[in-house]
Amino acid sequence: MSAPLREAVARYLQTVDNVDVEGSVRRITMDIEALGRTEMVTLSLRDGELQCASTDGKDDGPHVHAALAFVAGLDGRHDSQPPRPETTARRTITESSPQHHLAEALDELLIAVTRVGIDKARYAPSVDAALKRVIEAAGSPMAAGLGRFVGRLRHEVLSGPPRRAARILEGASRLAQALQDESISRETEERISAWLGAEGASEGARKLLSDRTMVEVGREWLSGNERAAVERRYLVDLDSGAVYREDRPRHATASLGPCPRLIHVGLAESEPGPAPERLRILQYEVRPEVPKASWDRLTQVARRSFAQLTEGYRRSVGAYPALAEPFALIAPYRSEHKDGFVAIDAEGHQVVLERSERRGSVLAFYDRLHGGLEPLWIGGRLTDLGNALCISPFAVMDRAGTYVRL
Repeated sequence: MSAPLREAVARYLQTVDNVDVEGSVRRITMDIEALGRTEMVTLSLRDGELQCASTDGKDDGPHVHAALAFVAGLDGRHDSQPPRPETTARRTITESSPQHHLAEALDELLIAVTRVGIDKARYAPSVDAALKRVIEAAGSPMAAGLGRFVGRLRHEVLSGPPRRAARILEGASRLAQALQDESISRETEERISAWLGAEGASEGARKLLSDRTMVEVGREWLSGNERAAVERRYLVDLDSGAVYREDRPRHATASLGPCPRLIHVGLAESEPGPAPERLRILQYEVRPEVPKASWDRLTQVARRSFAQLTEGYRRSVGAYPALAEPFALIAPYRSEHKDGFVAIDAEGHQVVLERSERRGSVLAFYDRLHGGLEPLWIGGRLTDLGNALCISPFAVMDRAGTYVRL
């Protein structure tokens, strides 16, 4: 934000008629780059008092100062950023549109959390009120991605590390920016689609899958705006080892069959977005009994290099910080469980058990360990604690004599 932007606005106004319409600017939200970082800064006027907030948590830091200088016309610096690439389409955003209201509500939520701090957000009435405004702006029924954001944010604010709550809010900030961006790029389109539904995804962005054999290894109910809002099913491609998800809202339908099951997928669509990719199964056959050869194949495709797993996890969360919930099957080279279960690969890299999110399954897992369980693979959602990659388990495969057991 600097002189070139102001000059561009002046040139534009010279080409527009009726620019003398009276209006009062009450709030401005800007992306400010300073000290090598970009933060979102909001300046608002309430009851005649200027209020400043930045996503870095500082109301008087360098990003806020740069925003104030820009609004006051005091910045004479030239923008060093290269121009954004031209996009193929543009859209007109009106203040009365539902997406505009949602973007404003998300901005208000970010400001409310910034003011009180993430560690105090659980006790702040202003944060509760801002989250209610997001829910109201989302409409009914709430889109699955937005609902999952609400459920995850509530959980992390109440009991998770502040770092993870901040990451989820970063994702909300990106959505708010995408909703207000008049340029329609592939990245913007996919981001909005991941949050608000598949209707926004272009046909070319979707991938068609055919003649695949998959095993469903687990299901779980995930919270959204309400508890147990979405049933998520995890499917593993026996050929590639890729993991897909099938999401079923509480009052909707999905592919038929119990869990576990073998599915011969004749035709399906996978949607770009947060990991694991969402799958829409169009033509399929179900086999309720999974043959031993398929279980053996799952053991073969389970992830053995935890360094590669960690890198893939970072990429997924970096692309969709609020929505990515990577799932993996891990096959430990060895394990330790003297002071807590630790899975170790052949290079010594570790994956630890996430104890806070699924306490019941963790207790059941330890009960199995004390009973002599030696896991061939463990399935669950991936999270992190600092530099440690964690798995939240709900499926495990072990060998009992000549049989394998889920």
